[in-house]
Amino acid sequence: MARLLLGVSLLAMALGLGCCASIAPAPEPSDSASEPSVSDDVRALLAFKRAIDDDPRAELSNWNTSEPDHCWWSGVWCSLSDGRVVALELSNSSLSGFLAPEIGSLTSLQKLILDHNAFTGSIPREIGKLKNLTVLNLSTNQLEGPIPSEAGDMQNITTIDLHANRLSGAIPPELGKLANLKELRLSNNSLTGTIPGSNDSIRCPPRKKIRLVCVS
Repeated sequence: MARLLLGVSLLAMALGLGCCASIAPAPEPSDSASEPSVSDDVRALLAFKRAIDDDPRAELSNWNTSEPDHCWWSGVWCSLSDGRVVALELSNSSLSGFLAPEIGSLTSLQKLILDHNAFTGSIPREIGKLKNLTVLNLSTNQLEGPIPSEAGDMQNITTIDLHANRLSGAIPPELGKLANLKELRLSNNSLTGTIPGSNDSIRCPPRKKIRLVCVS
């Protein structure tokens, strides 16, 4: 009988230990592993370059491994503190191609200025991931399709300039929730609907201190 009781006790202990082992919590993943990094910026810039069909002025010629420091690449401006990309300025560069969706990985970007080029295709939805962006200038290109509603997620944006493209469709009402927006340029497109923050389409009455440029 004693042996039987001892066997039952040992079995119970084994089952108990097995139970406890099976519900032990897994280690928490490191937050740093998911945080955007300089390497994410470099991958996004290289994806941007791959989406360029023609670069007749060789503006992006040093965007390669022979110049390993991306902060020296043409048009790229970086933060002195962490090396993250804070501005991409390539105005009047005669670039043609499309805007790679990977541009949304440049999460420290404050200025995206690509006006007076020949970009085609649509504005990628990933533009809404640029929470730190203050200036977006894609004017005087050949961009088509609607303005993505995700543009309303750019919480710090002060200036949006999309004039002189081939954009169409309704102006997304999400633009009306951009509390810091001071200037919105949408002229010379085929957009319809109401200017965010107003009850009129086309007439463009002022909203707060925002400079609204009418849809043509």
